[in-house]
Amino acid sequence: MATKTTINFDPEMEAALAELVALDGTKTLAIKRSLLAEVKRRRRSQAMLDMIASWEAEEGPISPGHLEWADAVLDRQGVDR
Repeated sequence: MATKTTINFDPEMEAALAELVALDGTKTLAIKRSLLAEVKRRRRSQAMLDMIASWEAEEGPISPGHLEWADAVLDRQGVDR
């Protein structure tokens, strides 16, 4: 069953939403797509962190080269560390 949620936007958020509406057609669709995209992004980021933890548990500390690679991937994913 669908539920209703009220969100109050400041002018900056309203402008950002307007940009998304121009792409997605409606406010509802823009918000839903953005929410789902953020969930997917966070799941990917967590999967990367889990992979790194698993690697270290099995292989020991990650080499400096692998750390640089992992940092670059996490930066691209927008993961806060």
